[in-house]
Amino acid sequence: MTHRWRTALFGFGKIASGYAEDPRQAEWFRYGTHAQVLAEHPGFDWQIVVDPSEAAREHARERWSVPRTASMIGELAQADEIEVAVLATPPESRLGLIERMPALRAVLVEKPLGVDLASTRRFLDDCKRRKILVAVNLPRRYDRKLQVLSAGGVEKRWGKVNAIFGVYGNGLQNNGTHLIDLIRMLFGEVQGVDMAGGGRRFVEGPIVGDCNVPFALRMASGLSVMVQPVVFANYREVSLDIWAERGRVQLLNETLFCQTAPVVGNRQLSGANEIAHEQTQREVMGLSEALFQAYDNLLSALNDGDALACSGDEAMATMQVVESVRACAGIL
Repeated sequence: MTHRWRTALFGFGKIASGYAEDPRQAEWFRYGTHAQVLAEHPGFDWQIVVDPSEAAREHARERWSVPRTASMIGELAQADEIEVAVLATPPESRLGLIERMPALRAVLVEKPLGVDLASTRRFLDDCKRRKILVAVNLPRRYDRKLQVLSAGGVEKRWGKVNAIFGVYGNGLQNNGTHLIDLIRMLFGEVQGVDMAGGGRRFVEGPIVGDCNVPFALRMASGLSVMVQPVVFANYREVSLDIWAERGRVQLLNETLFCQTAPVVGNRQLSGANEIAHEQTQREVMGLSEALFQAYDNLLSALNDGDALACSGDEAMATMQVVESVRACAGIL
């Protein structure tokens, strides 16, 4: 019989369970929370929830039939049995957790990995020292359709990229992290950061003091990506608008959709081209299943030694770019 990895979920808030109760999300996301995946995934034996809130623990027991709950890891007699820990707590709440789990083989972590780069590096070094796998829930890394577009897939389908524009909101450290990681996934490493002049900056988001600023990324490939923030109180968005030789490619509605329009002959001048926006086609991407794929990927890494789609080091590289933007903007 295939081994089922004994799993504990630390933190039982929105991404752990709460979003599963949102009827709007349920229309478009089959798996929007860790609880939805852990309740179904055959590779993980979900036994424990740890959260300081009694209401959250009661919800875990009644809604998800979790057999054991605790307000803190020190209350768990079974901490030495945990093989996989899902860390859905704020980063400052994770200090000292892995030391209490001697059998731990892997963690699946929500971003940010730490309160700063130094604490993130300490966390990753501690995990490496104990040979604990670190997977990070940056969900677009697990979207199989976006994976096809990574590593040159955009140019293969639509030709050389001429211009890229990005939009994010709800905090640079929050959704800005998702956008920057998507840019790195599709277009490679960031060589430098500049401020985009004239744009509005404002404070908004779940991370205290997180700022939203316009910026530009200089990619190692020579491409430049211009990014502007929007107010999430008006509408949510994390998107990319890519202008390539053979068409315009837009990853929209927080990359839930890919919208493409081809290049055709220009209607104003012979011998010139334009984008035929009236021929736009829309495809649903794989974000609905991405969190389940994250667990699949972690399982294959544990069982077969396969590479992680989003390792701790990969997430750290994105965090370094975020911190470079913050420094360039004078936020640090």
